[in-house]
Amino acid sequence: MQFNLLGPIEVRTAGYQVPLRGINQRAMLGLLLLNANQVVATSRIVDALWGDHAPATSRKMVQNAASCLRRMISEHGDGSRGTTELLTRSPGYLLSVPEDDVDLYTFQRLSKEGRAGLAAGDWESAAGSLHDALALWRGPILSDVVETGINWPELSAMENARRAAVEDLHESELCLGRHHELVSDLEALVEAEPDRERQCGQLMLALYRCGRQREALVAYQRTRDVLSTEFGLEPERKLQDLQSMILNHHPSLALDRPAPAVAVSGPAPSAAQEPTPRPPAQKPDPSAVGLPRIPSGPWRTERKWVSVLMVRAELAAADDPEQLEQALKAMTTAVTEEGERFGGILQGRMGAQWWVLFGAPNTREDDPERATRAALALQDRLQPHATPGTGRPLAVSPRVAVATGEVMMTYSNAGDTRPADVIGGVLDTCQRLLDRVPVGRIRVCDHTSRVTQDAFEYTATGEPVAERPVPLGPELSDAFTFSPFVGRDAELDTLRRLLRTIRSQRQPHLATLLGEPGLGKSRLIHELAQYDTRMAEPARWLVGRVSPFGRETPLGALSEMVRGVLGITDSHPVAVTERILADAVDRLTAAEDERAMMLHRLRPLLGLEGSPMPSDLGPETKTECFAVWCKFLEDIAAEQPLVAVLEDLHLAGDMLLDFVGYLTDHVSAVPFLVIATARPELLRMRPSWGGGKRNATTITLAPLSQEESGRLLGELATRYRERERLPSPPPGACSGSPDGFGAALVGQIGGNPLFAWEFIRMYHDCGRPGEVGAPAGAERGLPPLPQSVYSVIAARLDRLAPEEKEVLYDAAVFGNKVWVGAVAALRENESTDVAACLKRLELLELLRRVRDSSTPGGVAYVFPHELVREVAYSQLPRAVRAAKHLRAAAWLESMPSHRADLLALHYELAADASGPGRTGDVVVSTQRSRRSKQSPSLAMPA
Repeated sequence: MQFNLLGPIEVRTAGYQVPLRGINQRAMLGLLLLNANQVVATSRIVDALWGDHAPATSRKMVQNAASCLRRMISEHGDGSRGTTELLTRSPGYLLSVPEDDVDLYTFQRLSKEGRAGLAAGDWESAAGSLHDALALWRGPILSDVVETGINWPELSAMENARRAAVEDLHESELCLGRHHELVSDLEALVEAEPDRERQCGQLMLALYRCGRQREALVAYQRTRDVLSTEFGLEPERKLQDLQSMILNHHPSLALDRPAPAVAVSGPAPSAAQEPTPRPPAQKPDPSAVGLPRIPSGPWRTERKWVSVLMVRAELAAADDPEQLEQALKAMTTAVTEEGERFGGILQGRMGAQWWVLFGAPNTREDDPERATRAALALQDRLQPHATPGTGRPLAVSPRVAVATGEVMMTYSNAGDTRPADVIGGVLDTCQRLLDRVPVGRIRVCDHTSRVTQDAFEYTATGEPVAERPVPLGPELSDAFTFSPFVGRDAELDTLRRLLRTIRSQRQPHLATLLGEPGLGKSRLIHELAQYDTRMAEPARWLVGRVSPFGRETPLGALSEMVRGVLGITDSHPVAVTERILADAVDRLTAAEDERAMMLHRLRPLLGLEGSPMPSDLGPETKTECFAVWCKFLEDIAAEQPLVAVLEDLHLAGDMLLDFVGYLTDHVSAVPFLVIATARPELLRMRPSWGGGKRNATTITLAPLSQEESGRLLGELATRYRERERLPSPPPGACSGSPDGFGAALVGQIGGNPLFAWEFIRMYHDCGRPGEVGAPAGAERGLPPLPQSVYSVIAARLDRLAPEEKEVLYDAAVFGNKVWVGAVAALRENESTDVAACLKRLELLELLRRVRDSSTPGGVAYVFPHELVREVAYSQLPRAVRAAKHLRAAAWLESMPSHRADLLALHYELAADASGPGRTGDVVVSTQRSRRSKQSPSLAMPA
């Protein structure tokens, strides 16, 4: 007997069709055939036939259907051993049938053979098997049963398998050069299901090979629009790559039998390995053509600035080794926990000495500050304690040292967060400093104290003794108030208008200031606060800062604002804090039950005992807390216009972000302005932040223009000279468009006011340029970077994906203007899609795309900020720089026209990076650079 499911269910024997009576009998046979040679429970059959509407006699009806099927099999089967049987097997029925007698299993076998042919490159065999498999389908699977309203999961799975087989067949026929015959079928399929990316890719390839490039790109755009509109997704990477290859007429798209076609398939249900794409022409072996190999070895080695915390335990004499072991274990736990709390990793331990690394794997702008805070926290934590089980105290007195400097950092594998090796003079510096530290004290190196002087107070011996108090309200340090306010008049006017509007219309508003570090978010708020003091009714200002040092206090910023409005400080005793809170609640709320609720929900924000934070509670309690806090701030605003500033909101956890969104939606008609400052990462965490709200405004700060940057530098240098009596300011510093060294600074600061201030302060602190600064820039004859500037940019680069970071490194080697082919020429690994990475770097504003008609595709990329290129270049080891510069020179020489001075520059930089012990290849390259200098300058886009 032959059972056919791929269409209306039918049973055939001896050339005729066996009649099936009733829907129950047909449906039960279909379910048993889908699960052939397996036991199907009676309860499952009942559920498949009737679902939630099974009649009381459903089991009896199943038994009747089974009897009819047995009679049908008995009457029309041949009765020999090994043929079809319907057996009763607890807890249901088993249909024993040879798989070759069921068209579904024949389809699966032929499909598997076809995929195997695809994987082996046997296109003819693959196409034949897949064609035979699809010929078995007479319509939708079990179509007569489905018409009655039945819809089992197995049916959808089989339909997906059919679609996958169709796509496999098209894949094999594309490989056989049948693209002309396929176009019409593929167009109909893509029109019906535009979201199937594999089908779209096959249509694009068929159209391209038919000479219809424009229509191929239109097909891509249609699928992309559907995915974006209906699902909020971008096409898969393979489809994006295919579009790029079509745009660039990539040679691998051309048919060249017997090579397989480009793999454009996406994941298919139960699909085996897909055809391997025909590779483009292989690069010659570097050693065969004189190209240097990129130094091999570990996964990644880079130069980085880090801060190192070293701790040595001075233990009192102990005869008991168990007591000593317990003390050292407790010490290890303390060092690990405090280091991780501030973002460091325990890198090593030897005996009673530990060292913690800050800046691995990712740089942070404040690594020296983090290391110093960890040192102070360890000093507070490591007090003499009693060893468990003895009752006798074993004194643990730590010596702690912190140093900051450059290291070579090596990672063994992709994804490692702990470097396998760290080498640099800063480790010896920190060790020597630790040897001189008195027991129980802390010392930091000169560089660390210099870059953290705004955060800590230091003794004359370089010991941090206390944190500097953070200014209350929207106040700034002297350094920033001393800096001129340049280029932000439009943004300030917008904030002033909002400040007037909340008063006149008595309505709340959320203003979000977005910008990279140093662009002037805090300074803008300071100027707004100064404007507010001149108004008839000044507002009450509250400031909450989100701490970057862990999230153990998820509502710390809100707590800071509540403390500010109540006038509570850390020095207030608990009883005084309780009294101040009670007086404020009594003043704001008349109803007794409201007073009790407000007291109960405000106490956790003030750290009063017995009051759990809302993060420990359920969603209903969280909503209740939000409502109470919102009512408290609303009552404060009703007394006097209120401005609440939340700084660094991109560091906040979900609870604080949720509350800010709740606050502006639920505050009633009171003059209340919420100002949040954040980096662009906030929109990656909350893409809809402020979107669609009537009472929300987002202001994105852009870098200053060249003219504004020149004016800022000039005024800074002049004011600094007048205040500090600096005898000789940088040349051109007083000019709105400084020339000479001043012009180089304008280009370097990239429109960032903080960078301008740090450069001027570095010159004053050093007495002359170059004495204190990160190495970036100096090797190319540019002004050196202040450490704080270097750290800000390095932290931004470390947030990139590994492949994006590597492509940016290569672009930095080549120069300020790069092309896709130029960057690709510097790489030995062909797997990275350079064009796609460059596009993503453009979206992140690390590169800018420009038109260039002299190159294929007409596109080039430039660095909008020189500092980004210099920092990226400085992180490459010298051996890697040398090899990449020689590859860049080889690429230039391979171009039909090139600029001789640019070629000579790469040879010289390769020689410089190699150092005194450079190889013979680099010596030859240096000679070639001298000859190229004597050659006439040829046409080459600059």
